[in-house]
Amino acid sequence: MKSLIEVVILSSINRNLREIERNELLETNIESRYYGLTLSESDVKDIITSRNDTLKGYGRIELDIKVTKQLIENIYTSQFTNMDDYLETINDMQEIFYYLKNETDDKICDDEIIERLYELYEKFAGNIDNVKGEVDEFVKNFKFGEV
Repeated sequence: MKSLIEVVILSSINRNLREIERNELLETNIESRYYGLTLSESDVKDIITSRNDTLKGYGRIELDIKVTKQLIENIYTSQFTNMDDYLETINDMQEIFYYLKNETDDKICDDEIIERLYELYEKFAGNIDNVKGEVDEFVKNFKFGEV
């Protein structure tokens, strides 16, 4: 059983990590506002919660928020992203990213997946359902050695 000191220390570390993640995601607003897109404090909390739920669902651990930041940077530069679906798109792309990481047994590096997801997002004019469909097809081919 953990001592009170261990619980306090772990709680403090967790709180500091959440604060760092929050600040890093809010910093994306510096550039994204030039595209007419910004994230509120509430949006950032939603993104982090969605990310954590996705990671938990896939049994994954991430020690930083780098992937989410890279996805956001790609999403806000796209002509197909608008403020109405900005938050939902970010959460969907996180989900797709971690799905792909899991289904390919981490055999594809993060940057390559992020780049491919951006290409698909552009190819399908921001239609997430089409991106998901293409990713599902890729996963099927990957598992059968056709990639």
